Amino acid sequence: MSRADFYIVDNPAVPYRFVCQLADKVRNEGYDIYIHAASREEAATIDDLLWTFRDVSFLPHAVIDSAEPVEDCPVVIGWEGETPLARRVLINLSGDAPGNPDAYERIIEVVPSEPADRQQARLRYRDYRARGLEMHSHNIESVRAE
Repeated sequence: MSRADFYIVDNPAVPYRFVCQLADKVRNEGYDIYIHAASREEAATIDDLLWTFRDVSFLPHAVIDSAEPVEDCPVVIGWEGETPLARRVLINLSGDAPGNPDAYERIIEVVPSEPADRQQARLRYRDYRARGLEMHSHNIESVRAE
């Protein structure tokens, strides 16, 4: 059974450093990851931060439109309009639910505190629950936006 985790953050901005920390933790558990950003610009921000969010190392990753093959990369970043790669974990920053949530073992939703973001997250939560995904919610306080 697939699982959906909603991380509700108390900061109105999307906490990109928190996304990087989540990706790092999930990767250390041995999972491959697809990060689905809302836009190409957001994907570029995450791409830059994945190189620098830790002082002594980086998280190996690629952007989906890279000239290099991305299939073997442990973390791939894409955005709305791009077809997500098959991965075990999806970190969804888009306002929409993926068209095939059952294709992932785990979906991670990072939800900023803005009312519009919360409303979209509620719709995705209902959609996932109706599809039979195992649901989890986490309230995260004091996350700084980067």
